[in-house]
Amino acid sequence: MKSIFETTMANLTDFLTRVRPVSVVRNVQILFVFLTLLFVTYNLSVPFFGQKKINTSVEGAFSEGKIAPETIQSVKEFYYEDEEKTKQEKLKATSNIPFSFDKDFNVLSSGIDVNLSEDIEILKSISTDGSKATPALVKDKISRWRNRTNEEIQAILDYPRKDKLKSFIQQYTNLIFSRYCIVKEELNFQKDLDKSGARIRNLGTQESSTSIDGSLVIPRSQIYKEGPILSTLQRLAEDKLPNVSPILLKSVSRIGLYYIYSYPACVFNPEETELTRKKASDSVTVQRSRIQANEVIVRAGEVITPAVKLKIDMMNLYATRANIASITSIFISQCVLIAIIGYYLIRYRPNRLNDLSSNLIIFITIWIVIFAIYIVSKTYYANDVEWAGKYYFGLFVPIGMICLLLGFTYDEQLSIAIGFFLSFTVFFASRYNPTSFMLAFTIAVVSAVYGRRLKKRIDFLKAGFILSFVQVLISTAGYLFDGRDFWVDNPNASFFTNLISSNVFHLVMLCMINGFASATAVQFMLPIYEYIFNIPTRFKLIELADTGHPLLQQLLTKAPSTYTHTFMVAAMSERAAQNLGLNWLLVRVGVYFHDIGKIPNAGFFIENQHLIPKPEHIDKNNPSLAAKTVIDHVLDGIEMAKKARLPREIISFIPEHHGTSTMAFFYHKALQDLPASARKNIRKSDFQYPGPIPQSKETAIVMLADSLEAASRSLDEVSNESLDELIRKIVNSKLAENQLDQSGLTIGDLEVIKSSFKEVLISSLHQRPKYPKPEDTKALEASGQKKKK
Repeated sequence: MKSIFETTMANLTDFLTRVRPVSVVRNVQILFVFLTLLFVTYNLSVPFFGQKKINTSVEGAFSEGKIAPETIQSVKEFYYEDEEKTKQEKLKATSNIPFSFDKDFNVLSSGIDVNLSEDIEILKSISTDGSKATPALVKDKISRWRNRTNEEIQAILDYPRKDKLKSFIQQYTNLIFSRYCIVKEELNFQKDLDKSGARIRNLGTQESSTSIDGSLVIPRSQIYKEGPILSTLQRLAEDKLPNVSPILLKSVSRIGLYYIYSYPACVFNPEETELTRKKASDSVTVQRSRIQANEVIVRAGEVITPAVKLKIDMMNLYATRANIASITSIFISQCVLIAIIGYYLIRYRPNRLNDLSSNLIIFITIWIVIFAIYIVSKTYYANDVEWAGKYYFGLFVPIGMICLLLGFTYDEQLSIAIGFFLSFTVFFASRYNPTSFMLAFTIAVVSAVYGRRLKKRIDFLKAGFILSFVQVLISTAGYLFDGRDFWVDNPNASFFTNLISSNVFHLVMLCMINGFASATAVQFMLPIYEYIFNIPTRFKLIELADTGHPLLQQLLTKAPSTYTHTFMVAAMSERAAQNLGLNWLLVRVGVYFHDIGKIPNAGFFIENQHLIPKPEHIDKNNPSLAAKTVIDHVLDGIEMAKKARLPREIISFIPEHHGTSTMAFFYHKALQDLPASARKNIRKSDFQYPGPIPQSKETAIVMLADSLEAASRSLDEVSNESLDELIRKIVNSKLAENQLDQSGLTIGDLEVIKSSFKEVLISSLHQRPKYPKPEDTKALEASGQKKKK
């Protein structure tokens, strides 16, 4: 049963990690992206599907005046045309439009000035006869002055300059005429006039129109009544006629007012007023009111007021339309985000997702978060749960767990890209709450960066503290921005009791739960992901680096010199990887298993011949057969590694450390043993390793170290010069065969590798002193004792 399970898992691992054409992987990615797009859009759009209509008719449960049987909450923010608000805005616009009046300036010349001139001429004729000039005579001759007192008339008679008198009266009437709008009829809209003012269309003058204050529009009946209007008109006379005696000034003002009264020049124009106001009303756009997302329209037990009924009716009218728009918006936004992230990964991580295993890991983690968001939404926005006012939606989503896992498993760039996508998903699911987005995105970045630094178990505990602390900071900033209360509303109890009941305590506790739960969940999920997908995480590599591994024990038992060779190559490769800042642990483990294919035919390989009894099972004088045996150790190693479920990244060291290089010894021997005419039948490809050539810096380093370690055994003398020459020769030979073309190594990298190799070799191949024989030491001791005697 155990063997069946192990075989099944080995086949599963091989299927998931098998190298496939890029086109096949891209098709799989497109399928996964499409499924993810549908899954995300569906989960984010569930709240907007089929929002039920609420019956507000007279017989309905939510008709005006009834008690709401349940709480009604809007799931979506939308705007609606508010007729009442539009009506108020139109009224406001029309109320600010001034009333229109027509003022005819021709009245001055054809009416007031003519009558005033006639009356002054009569006054002059009376004044020429001093004995007959009495106030009674003046009143009798000039009917328009008959309401003036005798005292006022006498002041006029006594004033010698009658033409000057006419100028006084004329100046006064002109001032009132030009400054005020005197109308004949009473105005029943005087209060509105005082508020909005008046627009005067001037007739008979160059100035077409003027705007005046509403208080300057005066019905003529008001100019003789004792009150503020009359006082204002009299003060006007005092200000403009300063050198006139008070009694004469009073007479002049009263006479002038009479002419103004007799000829009111202003006429209200209702047609023009209405036309202007209609234009103002028509210019008012339709006003829209907003119903916010999560807004409680009415709570269970509250009365359905007209305002509440209006909102419910608008929800019935606009909800479906708004929901369709929301779903479309979510779909388009997800498409754009996926396009951005896809471009980023193809541009900066083109080889990261070129296998089925990695794609499954990425998309499964995304689906886990989306499902979690769906579950959280179901609870967070429930009508009977009051979480939105205390917590943020982002605190319930395990973004930290996913990005910590991806950052540890892959790298921070890939993890941040996935976190970016999931952060916007949280933003949509939180109904566009900015703090939830900041929580998700910040935690994604912090988790991705710290995930690459997880080396020991204690680091998971540190990750929990870091994630909790960051969430507390962002949540506090959100509270300050939203103006939420940190403390209890009525702090009547003890400080400890108030602290337990406060929002800040609940917020900090949730942040800590989220942070430590994310770190703990990663520890739980990591072994599952490692086992199913065979991921070479740091912890997995540490397990494989244990020399107690069955394959390494077989190597030690059956090919001990190969085992020794392996650890020497590992020391050289690991030092070079460390100096280049590469994954040195991956290099160490890769070297440990790079020659396991020699186990079945260990005695054939030169390093083990002195330990394995002869005769050999193979004729080494047959170069073609020998070359096939050497090649088979690569193929056998791959099969053994697959059965042992070694990660693909470790298996790649087996073929790539040889690349497609030629087995020069056997190829040369094959050519040498044949006559010149038969040499053309020898195919060089039969004496070349199957490859591929190194696809990474790590495997390229191991190729160089493997060749160098084997060659260093043939050195007659170990010195700086001899090692430099040997290292240069090995590197140049690999460059000549184009074995390093796809490894990514630069000239600078090769110099670092050379110095690293030399550092290890010089310390391991140093000359040791010859130790004396024990019998020689005893002889020297004996001779010394004789001399002493």
